[in-house]
Amino acid sequence: MKDLLRETAKSPRVNCSKRISFSSDGTEAEAQNTLGQAIGRTASRYPHRPAIVSTTFAPLTYGDLQRRLNDIRGQLRLGGFDCSARIGVLMPSGPEAVLAIVAVACCSIAVPLDPRLSPAEIDQRIDMLRLSALLVPQDCSSEARQAADRSGIAIIEAVPVGHRQLGFHVAVRAADSPAIDAEPSPRSPAFILQTSGTTAQPKLIPFSHSNMLAAATRLQAWFGLTPQDRCLSVSPPFYSHGLKVTVFTPLLTGGSIAVPANYAIVALDEWFDALRATWYSAGPTLHAAVLDKARSIEDVQAAHTLRFVVSGGAPLPTDVQDGLQRILGVPVLEHYGSSEAAQIAANLPPPGANRPGTCGQPWPDTLAVVNEDGHFLTAGERGEIWVRGPTVFSGYFDLPALNQAAFVDGWFRTGDIGSLDEDGFLSLHGRLSEMINRGGEKIAPAEIESALLRHPAVAEAAAFAIPHPRLGEDVAAAIIARHGTLTTPAELREFLQRELASFKVPRRIVILDQLPRGPTGKVLRGQLRQSLRDLPDHQGTMPAPVVRQGALDLEGELLTLWRKLLKSDAVTLDDDFFASGGDSLLAMEMLIQLEQLIGQAVPEKILFGAETVRQLVRKIDTQIDTQATSFIHFHAGGNRHPLHFFNGDLVRGHASVRRMVELLGPDHPIISINPQGLRGESVPPSIEQMAADHLPLILKQQAHGPFFLGGKCNGAMVAFETARQLMAAGHKVQMVAMVDPPTVNARALTRAIVALMKPLVPSRVLRQIFELMAQLERYAKRSASKPIVIANSEVPRPLWDAYSFAMARYLPAPLDVPVVFYAAEHDGQGWRRLSSRLEVVQVPWGHQGCLSVGAARLVDHLRQRIDALVDGAPSAIEQHASPMFSHGEKIGDTP
Repeated sequence: MKDLLRETAKSPRVNCSKRISFSSDGTEAEAQNTLGQAIGRTASRYPHRPAIVSTTFAPLTYGDLQRRLNDIRGQLRLGGFDCSARIGVLMPSGPEAVLAIVAVACCSIAVPLDPRLSPAEIDQRIDMLRLSALLVPQDCSSEARQAADRSGIAIIEAVPVGHRQLGFHVAVRAADSPAIDAEPSPRSPAFILQTSGTTAQPKLIPFSHSNMLAAATRLQAWFGLTPQDRCLSVSPPFYSHGLKVTVFTPLLTGGSIAVPANYAIVALDEWFDALRATWYSAGPTLHAAVLDKARSIEDVQAAHTLRFVVSGGAPLPTDVQDGLQRILGVPVLEHYGSSEAAQIAANLPPPGANRPGTCGQPWPDTLAVVNEDGHFLTAGERGEIWVRGPTVFSGYFDLPALNQAAFVDGWFRTGDIGSLDEDGFLSLHGRLSEMINRGGEKIAPAEIESALLRHPAVAEAAAFAIPHPRLGEDVAAAIIARHGTLTTPAELREFLQRELASFKVPRRIVILDQLPRGPTGKVLRGQLRQSLRDLPDHQGTMPAPVVRQGALDLEGELLTLWRKLLKSDAVTLDDDFFASGGDSLLAMEMLIQLEQLIGQAVPEKILFGAETVRQLVRKIDTQIDTQATSFIHFHAGGNRHPLHFFNGDLVRGHASVRRMVELLGPDHPIISINPQGLRGESVPPSIEQMAADHLPLILKQQAHGPFFLGGKCNGAMVAFETARQLMAAGHKVQMVAMVDPPTVNARALTRAIVALMKPLVPSRVLRQIFELMAQLERYAKRSASKPIVIANSEVPRPLWDAYSFAMARYLPAPLDVPVVFYAAEHDGQGWRRLSSRLEVVQVPWGHQGCLSVGAARLVDHLRQRIDALVDGAPSAIEQHASPMFSHGEKIGDTP
């Protein structure tokens, strides 16, 4: 076999546009460094270049990053932790987790842990990983501390350095003898990963400094990465792909990482507009979610700075790939990698080698397709994929028998089944462990899945083995039907008889709403096999159940909503949301629409133990007052003065500020105030009366000033008038934030026209004149810089007429209060005659989108203004300074 293995020249070779140098021992020259040294070189050359950017923290430059790394390293050494110490990192997902893992990996051995682990799982990981310490946030829950105490390991606290500054000090007890501050060996582990398979005990994968540097060099060559590139890191950093591809690769190639505020929310305004990434890499599920969100944005290609998108972890459906490429206007590139060997093959951006439907070409001299006898196979033949080279790990921890079987003469056996075509493009066909042995016939699940996907009603498919008393194993399959189509297992079996040999046709086919997948997106065939016995043999659309009736038919409304989100009319009151195909992204959508339905804020934790419609309604009945209210207090425990915000949305009400609430963060309370009439109540005839009606409720929420007020459109006018009435009552108003109201009421000429016509013309005519002037105003501003307009639901005409009439009659009096005017489609300069302390800030995405898809920049500016006024620092409002974002400046841009 060894002779055969050495004949690697017989295996297909792939040329790559960029090669790197090799040292005398055959390893890549890049492997002679450590991660800390590589980052340090960039920091010394380009200290002001951004390294990590987010919307929750000020940008962290490479100079700042190096100082953070040096500080954490020094504190760990004083605590007795040397370069061989294994330190578990249990931080909430986000920029802090990224920084913590990078810092520990550069000086010791980082062991990233999923922050969602249960206490029992934390105990298991600590024992299995033989950790030296556990790094946790300063306010970490007691479960992690108790687990550390039970195991006798040290707790290291990450203490934040300051408000909106990314960084932390390490709080650790000083050791009697500080550790020697030695640089890690390039071949020692930088971090230890855990396989995400379905086995009870995950395998431990040490990945060395030299492994990671070689992997980054490979990705840099494939995708042409430069220091100007910014990777949107939306994959969890405690998994292989997220850490290697979207965290370390950008830092090791001199680029930057963009970390969103919340991985669970596909917020394209933050991802595209605020963070300004040039690429991102994720699994098919997230790509599908991005595609769904992007479809609602007009001219989305003008809204992003991406130059390519990467997909891995599972096959990317053709319709998702084609749809993303069409709507984003950039290549979507599939690649292939593993936790043990990093990225192995990839399709390249144009003009590089690219073949849709394949994983691309492997790095030269690193991959072979081998049969059961160890012979290398030629183009077109299927076999096990073996890999070698500087990105392949050294072996699993504490599993000598498995390592002996997994490595053959320097090659690592991946367990994946693949083939190379004549041009060297790699295709995957499943895993050895998934092969179905039907009475001696070896059947690849991928072959059955491919045939099923050729049926017009099949969107996704998974084939798997089931027990058979005589054959040992037989074939079964699960499919997800395309939306709007109907099919039956019998019809699918008949179709497969024409596509496959008869012994490959599944004995049983089940139609599901969702295929079970692991955290990296791979189908869990074992789980399908386990649960098959509980599924009915005959499936069909289930009749709509009888639901409770009442003033608000919450069960019926929720059932309709779940069926819409899960794209299945088979969902019942007692079906589990997540088992029926829901995920964290859909859950967020569901909660947002639920808040709109009941007019109340709904905490995310309500879903724990309430996975069915019936359970959720029961929890809402006992925990939440479903009587709609005009006021909702978000982040009531925040330490800043509350912002009373008149949302002005005549359709969605409180739901329209959900994105604003998320971006402001927990320190900033915000009280959303609905427009009158949203729930059928009468609408006051004037802006003055609207403000007067709300004044007692505001004073009930906050008895004394200073008051921070804000609003959008009609709500901005009500906020301005409320500020005037509060001051007339002797209260202090600190600021008014006006989001894109018309300026018809503020300009001298149009005010004169309105004042002249008020007593002379009918209300209907006055309203029409006001609407026309507002449209002309928006048209004039749009002609200079056309905004991106997001489609919105139609406002009921009677409600719109009432508010249009009230706005048309409003002639605001001057107000000596700092005012920020966020101008999207209206030019706020007209309000300067009403407030000598006016600041006009240009915001993107038009009138409809500036508080939703385009909210990141507006909210970041608003937060800074509130903080400056609260902390007593001089603000641009007070100094009449130029607004920081009026010239299109983006968060994290290089100066």
